[in-house]
Amino acid sequence: MFDLIKQTMLMGVGLAAMTKDRIEKLARDVADQAKLSQDKGKQFVDEVMQRAEKAKQDMQTEVSRLVGENLQRCNLPSRDDISALNARIERLEQMLQNRCS
Repeated sequence: MFDLIKQTMLMGVGLAAMTKDRIEKLARDVADQAKLSQDKGKQFVDEVMQRAEKAKQDMQTEVSRLVGENLQRCNLPSRDDISALNARIERLEQMLQNRCS
């Protein structure tokens, strides 16, 4: 029964979108309701926190990938493109300044 509750919570709550405090409170509440020992409860909370952090990182990676793909489709310059152009402009300004001096 506890495993079913645990799996449902991990899958259905949307851990990646929750704050750390909310995740920890929810996990502690589930552990309390399941009448887990202190060690088992701590282990459960730690596992939920680890999974939540991984889900958050996975979501951030996926969002970054999708944004990058959409920027490429829109043919917009990336931050690296703009930085490279700024560096090139600075080099050209230096060359002009050296010629005019």
